[in-house]
This record gives sequence, C-alpha cells and structure tokens, in this order.
Amino acid sequence: MTEPAPAPASAPAPTPVRPRWPLATFTFFLGMLFGLAMAAGAYYAASRYLRPPEPAGPARPVFPREEFTRRVMGKSEDEVVAAVGRPDVTSEDNGARYWHFKKRTRDPVTQDEDTDVQVVIKEGKVTNINF
Repeated sequence: MTEPAPAPASAPAPTPVRPRWPLATFTFFLGMLFGLAMAAGAYYAASRYLRPPEPAGPARPVFPREEFTRRVMGKSEDEVVAAVGRPDVTSEDNGARYWHFKKRTRDPVTQDEDTDVQVVIKEGKVTNINF
C-alpha cells in the first residue's frame, strides 16, 4: 500500500468573508435621502420662481421738505395722518410723542429721499420737525 501524502505543516485558516449587504443597504438609503433632498429643493425653487409676485402696497407720496412742513406743522395727530399718512414708528418721552416717517420727504439740495423724518407732537399739536 502506498502511504497517504503528508498534510501540509500548518495551512493558514481561511479568513471569514464579511458580508457586503449592510454597506450596500446603507449606501442605497443614503442615495435615496440625497435624491429626495434634491427633488424637494428643486420643487421649492420652482414654486418660488413660478409664484406670482405679491402685490405692492399703495404707493406713499414723497413730499418736498417745504410741502411736508406746510402739511403737518401746527396740526393735530388726525390732521397729520390725513395729510401725509400713518407714521412708520412712534414713541413717547417726557410728555412728547415722536412720529417717524421713513422715506416720505425729499432733500431740496440733493433731491435724495430723506431716510427718516421725526415729527414732534406736544399737547396734541406738531411743534417741531427734524429732517
């Protein structure tokens, strides 16, 4: 009889193969989330672009400083509102009320709109205007 061939001294044990499906599943869901985010962004951008513009409020007139002064000096609060409209900002201090009108007057020298006009009301009447 012939003797069997001797077994190799010590063959390395095969390394276990890690399954790839968890990585593939994770990558698939990550891609899906990215795709959904891109689709939502495109939808949002398209809806903003296609939306009709909001109607602008009524245009407020811009007065030359002299005309603004003529319309409000010495007038009551109701008369001021009737003449030039409602103030943009109001405040009170030491018995006086301060009404601020934004971009309602024009500088006679530069013809630029004044950023702010302060109307001072004391005892129910306009006493001062600060351009």
